[in-house]
Amino acid sequence: MPHQLSPVEAALAELNGNLAVARAQSEDHVYLPKQTAVWVRDLLEDYAEGRLVHPPEPDDEMTTQQVANLLGVSRPFVVKLIDEGKLEGHKVGTHRRVYTRDAHAYKQKMG
Repeated sequence: MPHQLSPVEAALAELNGNLAVARAQSEDHVYLPKQTAVWVRDLLEDYAEGRLVHPPEPDDEMTTQQVANLLGVSRPFVVKLIDEGKLEGHKVGTHRRVYTRDAHAYKQKMG
């Protein structure tokens, strides 16, 4: 079964492809996938406004939507995984959360 890229991996692959074409053709412009352009804009805004940008720590908590984006699945599917005990999760009030380390460990198992 071929590995399915997550939305982030697919956007980065497209960006890398566009950069390779621009280098080969000595072009000054590179086209970004829409979602990648949004992430770059948000990153630059955070940097310009002095907010520190850092990679997530293993103990950081992710929402079910963030986990769904990471895994390339739907949010209800992530909720089901947590409820069935297939993905380690916990509740904060009424909301489910997953530690970053657990989300990445599950992604490795899916791989």
